[in-house]
Amino acid sequence: MVLHGHSGSGKSTLLRSLYANYLPDEGHIHVRHGDEWVDLVQAPARKVRDVRRTTIGWVSQFLRVIPRVPALEVVMQPLLDLGVPRETCAAKAASLLTRLNVPERLWHLAPSTFSGGEQQRVNIARGFIVDYPILLLDEPTASLDAKNSAAVIELIEEAKARGAAIVGIFHDDAVRDRVADRLHPMGITA
Repeated sequence: MVLHGHSGSGKSTLLRSLYANYLPDEGHIHVRHGDEWVDLVQAPARKVRDVRRTTIGWVSQFLRVIPRVPALEVVMQPLLDLGVPRETCAAKAASLLTRLNVPERLWHLAPSTFSGGEQQRVNIARGFIVDYPILLLDEPTASLDAKNSAAVIELIEEAKARGAAIVGIFHDDAVRDRVADRLHPMGITA
């Protein structure tokens, strides 16, 4: 599903609420987490952390990571947190970085030194390294050229094919048309 609407219509706010970064004043956000339903509005912080670790993936507009941590490590971390062997994590991270056209010479450097597009591709690799059942994407292709946008679209299509639910914001009409099964209008009144 693609959230669609003008700037300021609440698209990013809704995504942040679905990820439990923002706490709604009222209502519920129920998410299937393993064998249980979790209300992210009422859930304690540890439960929200568990849901984020295995159920809901997030790709924001901007990469926020600890300075001086190499790109490969940044991408690997969500899998490492799940107890996946380091070698497996490194191989999957390398595969994603390659698919997203991040030059191998950059993998052992901190992403804070990268261009905006390179940082965004590291961010996308990190978001897709775990096969989350739910993916929240906040303008993942905004800083990317056509070639790199195509690589991201391919990852999104693969996630959809394996059954992931995707909620995203895409301002690029061509990208939106490729990935949207449906549009959810925001901020539009009758």
